[in-house]
Amino acid sequence: MRGGILLASTLALTLLALTHPAWAWSNDGYGYSSRPDYETRYPDAFSVYVQDIGTQASLPDALDVFYAHPVNPREVVVMWLGADAPSGMLLKNHEKVALIDHANKITGDAVQRLQQLDILLITHEHFDHFSSSAVIAIQSKTGVIVVVNPSSFDALSGSLPPDKLVRMTSGDTQVLSGIGVTAIASIHPADQPLTYILTFSDFSAFHGSDSGFNPALSGYKGKAKLAMVPTGGASPSASPEQALQMVKALDPSDVIPMHGSTDSNDRLGALLAQQMPNVHYVVPQPISSVVVDEMSGIGFVTILASVTIFFLVARARRQE
Repeated sequence: MRGGILLASTLALTLLALTHPAWAWSNDGYGYSSRPDYETRYPDAFSVYVQDIGTQASLPDALDVFYAHPVNPREVVVMWLGADAPSGMLLKNHEKVALIDHANKITGDAVQRLQQLDILLITHEHFDHFSSSAVIAIQSKTGVIVVVNPSSFDALSGSLPPDKLVRMTSGDTQVLSGIGVTAIASIHPADQPLTYILTFSDFSAFHGSDSGFNPALSGYKGKAKLAMVPTGGASPSASPEQALQMVKALDPSDVIPMHGSTDSNDRLGALLAQQMPNVHYVVPQPISSVVVDEMSGIGFVTILASVTIFFLVARARRQE
């Protein structure tokens, strides 16, 4: 029996060495993807992979691809809207679709390509996050519930159906359209700006707007499996170092940067590789879909090893 258990343990450690993101080989020495073909060549090294739709795709075409992509339980598909909406994110799991901080990116034909949309969230009133005319057009097309900070609420009040406009402040928690929404204060020069944690039926995600680090995030450790964090850009409060503190406080399994530059995104990747090597990190391309799987390779290997050991022990006991 002992020999069988030793064999199973050796097998499990070998598989961990081959699949764990902290031990997996990468071209640049970091534990994250910096090569455009890395996810394709080494798909088992990450629980995040890219659904590439091509750099020339228009936003309406990208939305068609986003909606058409199948989603398994415990997965979420994330589309970053690009530099015009630097913290603009579109997410879906197998049941729900959420849109955050789209600014004025989704207009015209793109609005008409929107299909299911269950919740729309605005973190604050700055132009690169919020456009009242875009929100009104999207809500009219989809009937979506709109969740906003106080100043954005004032800008939209009277323009949307009252039962479709929800005002939130820091510390509020509500369940809207079957999605749990927790509002947490953003550290940013705006009128009561927010960050959000979204809880789907089988997945959870944090959206950091363009905030600096808020120590209150430490109270939400483990509450978000995916963290979308700002690394800088035009924000006076966000930086790679501030984003790192967010990730340390939340302890997610997957991280996607936003609201930053190539240099600031790379800086965060290097910091995570040094200080949190088990985190899966992928820099998205504009209007390309990133698929995040909450069941990472390490989880699968652990389950496989446990089942193997169980059956070896059971067989040994039957032979005794």
